[in-house]
Amino acid sequence: MFKNTTIRSTMMIFSSIIIIVAISNMVISYLNLSSVNKKVESQANDVLPISFELLALEKNTIQIQQWLTDISATRGAEGYDDGFSEAKVYFEKANKNIDRLIELNKLNNHLEQIPILDSFRNDLKSFYEMGYKMAEVYIKDGPEFGNKMMEKFDPYATKITTQLQKMISYEEEINRSLEKDIVDSVHASLTISILLGFLLLIVLTIIFVSLYYKTVPKIEAFEHGLKDFFRFLNKETKEVVLLDDSTDDDIGQMSKVINENIKKTQKDILRDSEFIADVTRFVNELKSGNMLAKIEKDTDSQDLKELRKLLIELQDYLEHTIARDLNRLLDILSSFSRYDYTPRFENAYGKVAVAVNELGDAITSMLIENKSNGLTLEQNSKTLMNNVHELSNSSTSAAASLEQTAAALEEITSTIKNDNVKVNQMSQYANELSSSSTKGQTLASQTTNAMDEINDKVTAINEAISVIDQIAFQTNILSLNAAVEAATAGEAGKGFAVVAQEVRNLASRSAEAAKEIKDLVEDATLKANSGKTIASEMIEGYNGLNENIAKTLELIKDVESSSKEQLAGISQINDAVTSLDKQTQQNAEVASVTKTIAESTQTIAHTVVENANAKDFKGKDTVVAKKVELAHQVNVSSSTVTTSKPKIVEPRPIKTTTNSNTIISSNNDNDEWESF
Repeated sequence: MFKNTTIRSTMMIFSSIIIIVAISNMVISYLNLSSVNKKVESQANDVLPISFELLALEKNTIQIQQWLTDISATRGAEGYDDGFSEAKVYFEKANKNIDRLIELNKLNNHLEQIPILDSFRNDLKSFYEMGYKMAEVYIKDGPEFGNKMMEKFDPYATKITTQLQKMISYEEEINRSLEKDIVDSVHASLTISILLGFLLLIVLTIIFVSLYYKTVPKIEAFEHGLKDFFRFLNKETKEVVLLDDSTDDDIGQMSKVINENIKKTQKDILRDSEFIADVTRFVNELKSGNMLAKIEKDTDSQDLKELRKLLIELQDYLEHTIARDLNRLLDILSSFSRYDYTPRFENAYGKVAVAVNELGDAITSMLIENKSNGLTLEQNSKTLMNNVHELSNSSTSAAASLEQTAAALEEITSTIKNDNVKVNQMSQYANELSSSSTKGQTLASQTTNAMDEINDKVTAINEAISVIDQIAFQTNILSLNAAVEAATAGEAGKGFAVVAQEVRNLASRSAEAAKEIKDLVEDATLKANSGKTIASEMIEGYNGLNENIAKTLELIKDVESSSKEQLAGISQINDAVTSLDKQTQQNAEVASVTKTIAESTQTIAHTVVENANAKDFKGKDTVVAKKVELAHQVNVSSSTVTTSKPKIVEPRPIKTTTNSNTIISSNNDNDEWESF
């Protein structure tokens, strides 16, 4: 059926069939998806708004109960007294939700839900009013009456909750029913799409099988013919088989064109082979050194003609640019590679031959210069080695001397620091002694005051003793009078006479005790006066001691200030010596590195001379070192540093000035380094 049909026409027919089947599949899928979309939009526009309003109603109802119970629990405490207004707001929102639900149910023809919503509105109102009363009772009458109102409130809350759950369950059942319809529609659409897909797959399979059996055998035959032709082009075979051009389709027409080109190419290849054989002969003669060889064969290929022209130009270029005798050129270059720069071209013709002669002359001149420089560098490096050796010894000796000086300064610094610490301790002890002396003076003053108070008390005691002595005297007189009266009374006054006798004895003992106490008080008065005199002397002694301590503190402060100044001066000297020691060590390191460089320079100079001697060139044995005059010769031995242990100088007071921290160093010691 499609034997002589072109591949393009066949592909157009099969593509049209595939497009028709695909459009049919898309139309059926679109119709099914439109049906599913309508059901989804119905659920989204009709059912979901009711569900959302029911959830909002449930939320607002819960908020009413929450705010009223919060008021009941807190009994209208400060910060919680806005519960009535909040509950009212949510009650109004709930009524709006009910109005919206009634409107939505009317639009969706769910008229059976309208009486239920009206009933729920009434129950919600009762629920709100009962909760409001319960909160007021909690606030006014307390928890006891409030709990009773809560028992009445609970049935309203339960009823409201039950009604809400029933309405939500009803809407959920409607949602599930619509969801089942949508899922069934989706499954039906999916089944139809799968069947149409299988149908399209079967059609595509038939189309591809038909295309395969129509085109693949022809393409394979075409491929074998091309491979055979390419093998001929690559000279793998000497003959080529023509392609099958018996059909009128696309492959048959291409086969005819390729067959014509195969015949023409076969003829050109045979002629080009003869040309390439002649070129091979030409190249071999050039390789053997014959720069006068010529190409005798010609070709019809433009590329090979261009190649023939380029090869002729190359032969002319090689003859005039390199040399006529390439073997001689190779021999000279081989001698150069063995460091023998004496061979030359005689009557050089090519540019390279002339350049090789010039190169030999330039290398010979360079080697002469290198050997002369190497000898000169070798002599100067020896001189540098000797000077650097002396300089290194001098730097090492100076570093050792500075090290000892730094050690001695460190000992002096440590001694001054210890003295400074001890002076600080002396100052601290003197301050403590001054404080103790002041306290002693204060205590002595307090002792004097106490002695004055004791004298006052003793005077009062003496007055009291005088009173007791008078009382004892009067008591004694009264006892005598009582004894006289008792004796006058006779027998009846004997008992009273005994009492009078005892009273007189007590009066005598009181007088004696008063006398003893008076003697003791007089002795205490003498001791107190003596203590007062001693305390006054102590106060005068403490005054003198404080004056001496103050003078001692001033002396200690002067010593401390002098010690600090000495320590600062020694620290500056120590820092300067340390810096100088560091610089000297750095100079020694520089001398060591310079010595290493000098040794390396000497080795390099010796290597340069040896390398120059290892090569053959004209004038090798007549090369001598250059004469170099030194601009300045340093006599390092004249500045040798002698090492000796520095003398430790006893510290003395240092007067500080405005420039006490400035260290002036001389640059005379660095003159040799600058010269070097």
